[in-house]
Amino acid sequence: MHLTGGRPEQLDATLISDAITPHFERPGPCAVHSIFKSVLNLETRNGLITVGGPSVGPLPHGLRISRELDFRSTGLRSGQLMILERHRIRIPDANIEIDLSGAAPWSPRLPVLSPSVAQARWRARAVEMRRLAAAAVRARPRAGEGLGSLIDLDRGPLMGAAARLAGPRLERLALAVRSGNSMTAGVAAESLVGLGPGLTPSGDDALVGMAAVVTAMAAPGSLDATFLGSVAAQAPARTTLVSATFLRHASAGEFSAGMHQLMSVLIGPDAADARVAIERFVAYGATSGADTLVGVLMGLDALVLAVRDRSSVAGLEWVRSAA
Repeated sequence: MHLTGGRPEQLDATLISDAITPHFERPGPCAVHSIFKSVLNLETRNGLITVGGPSVGPLPHGLRISRELDFRSTGLRSGQLMILERHRIRIPDANIEIDLSGAAPWSPRLPVLSPSVAQARWRARAVEMRRLAAAAVRARPRAGEGLGSLIDLDRGPLMGAAARLAGPRLERLALAVRSGNSMTAGVAAESLVGLGPGLTPSGDDALVGMAAVVTAMAAPGSLDATFLGSVAAQAPARTTLVSATFLRHASAGEFSAGMHQLMSVLIGPDAADARVAIERFVAYGATSGADTLVGVLMGLDALVLAVRDRSSVAGLEWVRSAA
């Protein structure tokens, strides 16, 4: 479906993250960043906006349109001029307009739970959640190609370079998070930025997972996701723009709807749908879901459970107990 020529094709936005409001406070010319089957990335002065259809879950930097569209068949190309207006996005060369006037707002801010309640829930659920996580990774062979082998010990002998490099660095980060030392946590986080291949490298995904836990369990005066602030500010020079965008929002406590659901079943009031939520999360991307889950699980253990073996690599001991 080629949309160029004739009257502009209007796409109606139905949902928009309120975290991207600043993009529309400074309207003007921007550019198409990248095009995929299900999503379109647009680069503005304030960063990235991701456009997706109904099947794409809400993102902290995203907006949803009313119908599915294969963006690769629309005449869109990287670098095309995009004009950002208050309630509209225009891409003249592709003859596309996105009407934002009817879009409902969605907040990507992750709810903060009572630390004592969240800790009690994780202590009660940890073994079962680890078992479900390992099973989900095992069922998706590609999930173990990133950091997934840090969840599924059966893949230990097949551990790839990314997991071997990230393991000790993630353990240092977990210890820093446990101690509540923001400066040490920032240094440890910096060592993970850009580690691994892909549109969102494995190290970045794990950082987002760790930040989600710190956000959800932040007690007044304790370490929160702002430890990622300086790391996120430098990330555009060290990783992909897409990944840097996720890190920037994570440092502000903003996450995808998938992360909201995952945290709800791990430490929220109802874990009834935990298996489905974990499997769905691990299925995100080739390795991104599993990579992010590694950060989540290590973060929960760091804030709730004692680190039992300082010489273990990135929590492999707790994974063994789940196998």
